[in-house]
Amino acid sequence: MYQTRMEDCQKQSSDLLSLCKRISFWRLIFATAAVILFCFGYSNHFSGYYAAGALAALCFFLLVRYHLRLKAKLSDLANYESVIRDSLARLDDGWKQFSIDGSRYLNDKTIPASDLDILGNQSLYQYLCTAGTVFGQDQLAHLLTRPDLDIQKIRSRQQAVKELAQKTEFTLRYQAAARALRQTAYDVSKKNLDAFFQALTQNVSSSPLKRTVIYLFPVLTLTFLGCCLCGIYKEQTLVCFLTAAMIQLSAALLGNWKNNRLLAPVYKMNQTITPYRRLIELLTQETFDSPYLLQLQQTLFQTRENEAPNHPANLSARISEADRQTDRTAVLALHAFQELEAIAGNVVLRHNVYASLLLNSLFCYDFHCVERYRKWKETYHDSLKLWLDTVGTIEALISLGVIAYTRQTYTLPQITDSSQPVLNAACLKHPLIKESEAIGNDFPLTHQTCILTGSNMSGKTTFMRSIGVNLALAYAGGFCTASALSVSLMEICTSMRTADDVSQGISSFYAELLRIKKIMEVSRRQLPMIALIDEIYKGTNSKDRILAARETIKNLAKPYVLTILTTHDLQLCELEQESAIDAVNYYFTETYHQNEIVFDYQIRPGICTTSNAQYLLHMAGIL
Repeated sequence: MYQTRMEDCQKQSSDLLSLCKRISFWRLIFATAAVILFCFGYSNHFSGYYAAGALAALCFFLLVRYHLRLKAKLSDLANYESVIRDSLARLDDGWKQFSIDGSRYLNDKTIPASDLDILGNQSLYQYLCTAGTVFGQDQLAHLLTRPDLDIQKIRSRQQAVKELAQKTEFTLRYQAAARALRQTAYDVSKKNLDAFFQALTQNVSSSPLKRTVIYLFPVLTLTFLGCCLCGIYKEQTLVCFLTAAMIQLSAALLGNWKNNRLLAPVYKMNQTITPYRRLIELLTQETFDSPYLLQLQQTLFQTRENEAPNHPANLSARISEADRQTDRTAVLALHAFQELEAIAGNVVLRHNVYASLLLNSLFCYDFHCVERYRKWKETYHDSLKLWLDTVGTIEALISLGVIAYTRQTYTLPQITDSSQPVLNAACLKHPLIKESEAIGNDFPLTHQTCILTGSNMSGKTTFMRSIGVNLALAYAGGFCTASALSVSLMEICTSMRTADDVSQGISSFYAELLRIKKIMEVSRRQLPMIALIDEIYKGTNSKDRILAARETIKNLAKPYVLTILTTHDLQLCELEQESAIDAVNYYFTETYHQNEIVFDYQIRPGICTTSNAQYLLHMAGIL
């Protein structure tokens, strides 16, 4: 699918590039012809040459506009090709080179995201993220790390993700439209957006007298100019024209600092407005069926009869294609961004010195830019943030559907409404391991303690991360890498990657203690949770480790807690026999073939009876 699209895209780009070269050639011909004809007309005093020269100049300008449109199409095709290339990279390990990996969202509140490789280098976020806007990137990080654990909201997101996954062409074009925004660094985009939103809250003074003056002066100036050119009181009207022009230009120079300050946020946003407008245009022109997508789409349309965009009655009262074509004001967000795009173009033009001098001396140009921007702010400032959040939410939902394009085995998990933790997986795989190499495991578990044993590198930690990362996908509303998955709502707690902190005087063992202490604190809320603990208390001696692990397991053995932990201490497996603790044992193992160690990465019920430490030491040359 992607390869075919890539070939079609490259062919279109090649054809457009050839056409651009031909247009460039004819532009040169017509420009040269216009100059020559005007010269002949001047030397021969023959108006026919002027007419022909004017026609050649008109053809030149039309070709310039056509050439600009062709270049815009080439840019769109390049972005589309870039999106397809990224999609192909996800079929292999090429996604590990993606620049957007979500590292900026890592903090003390996202410990599970770090432990489970949800955020950071070579993470789930890096694999999934197709977003180009800062809103889409933020929204995806939020859904993967701090989703709203409301079963109805999760199911609504699932329906939306499933529908978007079936709209391949729409999602590819949506990603391509946002691709230009990736050229600006996240921090720069965020700063410019914050400045723009801040500017929207500031009032711009305007009075009827001021508005009358900025409309009256250009009319007077152009009237004096017209009279002068027509020979009507030529000397007097010339003086009046020059005086009026100088007054306008002086006013512009005196107000330059203030006008620059008012229009600076628009100027900094000028390169990002067009991509946002295209995203809104694509979103408003698409037809959706799922209620959540319809609700998001309706935030971009003008509400009717003063109904709120998320009113349930509005979900069925969708705007028809005829409305979209004949009544463009119905698409309020699109109209707003088209207007803002035009304002930004005007603001950019005023930064050209020659254009600024001419336009300000004839039309009070700067003041008209400010006045137009003021009217736009008054009309749309309350809705802008909602619209951009909508655009970003669609990007996040598209990202959550990526697995449907890159995997043969995937599923939308069933979210069960259970007061006790439930985890029932069939052929569960890790989404960041190539599907050809990933091993699927069946794993049913309910409000129990699972003690995982196994030799080194047998797959214990990877299996535990497979559970955690698929739970994150499930709660976000995305596809999971399993043939079937049924889970209840649980808070995810982890203790996997713990490290010492010399500056704080914290050893690795004490760091793990602090992590498990947090897990215990969460368990005291008596709400459903899952605890994933890797190599419990590995930083201390075996006697203390076993004692501490036993007590920890006993404290977590609650009907609302599902605990999965890995250990090399087989004594902990004896907890399965204690009636006070509902514990089960599972293990991973390996075999040896022709002096080579072979792992099958299959989980089995029971206790591991093999060890490969001495073999690995021998392979390393230590023994």
